[in-house]
Amino acid sequence: MTSKGIDYYFVNSSLFDLHAQAENTDGSWALTPISVGCLPLINNGNVQINWRGLHEPYGSFSFSTTAHTPQSFTQSINVVTGNTSGPLDTLMNTRSIIGADSALSYGMFDAGTGKGTGLTNQDQIYAYLTSPQRGWMGALASADPAVRQAPFASFVLPGAHDAGMFDLTQVDILCLSADGIAALIRAFLDWIPGAAQIAGLAAVQLKGVVIGEAFTQKDNIATMLDLGCRYFDFRPGYAPSPIKKILGDLYHIHNVIPGQKLDTFFEDVLRWLLANPTEIVAISLSTDGFNDHATMDPSADALRTSFAAAQQAVGAVSIQIGSATDLSTSYADLIAANKRLFFLNQPSLGWFPATKYDSYTDAYQTTDPQVIIDALRAMTKAEQTKDYTVLQLQATATGKNPVANAIALADSMSAAYAPLMSTKPMMDSNTYPWLLENVGNLSSSNLLIILNDFVDNALAGCVASVLTAQRCS
Repeated sequence: MTSKGIDYYFVNSSLFDLHAQAENTDGSWALTPISVGCLPLINNGNVQINWRGLHEPYGSFSFSTTAHTPQSFTQSINVVTGNTSGPLDTLMNTRSIIGADSALSYGMFDAGTGKGTGLTNQDQIYAYLTSPQRGWMGALASADPAVRQAPFASFVLPGAHDAGMFDLTQVDILCLSADGIAALIRAFLDWIPGAAQIAGLAAVQLKGVVIGEAFTQKDNIATMLDLGCRYFDFRPGYAPSPIKKILGDLYHIHNVIPGQKLDTFFEDVLRWLLANPTEIVAISLSTDGFNDHATMDPSADALRTSFAAAQQAVGAVSIQIGSATDLSTSYADLIAANKRLFFLNQPSLGWFPATKYDSYTDAYQTTDPQVIIDALRAMTKAEQTKDYTVLQLQATATGKNPVANAIALADSMSAAYAPLMSTKPMMDSNTYPWLLENVGNLSSSNLLIILNDFVDNALAGCVASVLTAQRCS
């Protein structure tokens, strides 16, 4: 019997219902309708959609919510080709939905055949439904005096890995001209030399390859903040030389690919802080992953100038800056002083330097969640001698077989085929419960960052806020 498999992952910590179901090609149930409860934290399973009888080879997978603004998603699945159609078709269009009474993060990896890439051949679908997370810090502090008086170092902050890699503006500009396409291809091949097949791609295909290899987020900065994210791993730099001739400003750079402009990032964070006076945000600026530090790294003066301009542009000069030396200050005192934007930057940048104890190693280039769990487990209280600690939760599946994945992206006709998304919900379903059970083994007086790709509301609503309350008490 011909079939197509889907791994599904659901979180529901809201006051509303989250339902899911799947149908075979004859309309019979592949997954009998389920209602997702709050336990376990992440409900997951696998469903096989079967081709039965003489029917057309199309089944479906659906999920829906009953929030005050209900949401419903139905994805058609061709069980013969594996092709899908529906609202989850395009990775960059599956942006989180924030309502007055709920938040929903969701997404899909369209697996295709999975041959030769080392990635799964099962489609991946996730949906996380929680209460709103825009003001989780203020809500905790209002409910618990221990949180108000605790040093900020006791907090656990959900973080965005490669935070500026959601903004397609610069890639779109490059894809509009022959010179831009040539510059993008040259830079890409400096990054992944064996992927020569991309040299002949049309602009739309090239854009798909770049998204699949380099884009780690799909929500903008304001939405990430509304989802509860409070730490941004932002990597400001000049584009590599082939691209710099066309794009000369400072951008978030993922190895060689430009994302959001630095000044726009600063403006977005400052504007949000002005509107949310109970919240504190931390930014870590670094040049990790750059392939030519001599030409791409910014100066401290360039960073200072960009930030000062952003403060003036949005009228945020009243917001005070915190640094590593302020981590021992209580939440209440920081709020009273309006010191609500921390810079914890890479020391070599020479501007608000901070040191970090980080779980990341080259072993993260994996599709096996046990590798990530082992890296987290290896972090010890005795080694927490830096200013703060980072637990990275995402796997870098693109690094496991980079040439094969780049070629698969070039060949794919799906805008939901993205290797970095292929492991997102699977890693979450292992790392989020692990954090709840094991973070107590680390120091509660060392600021803790839990960093992830494709920021979601569950990381704040079900993990970081719970751990913060525990550590502060």
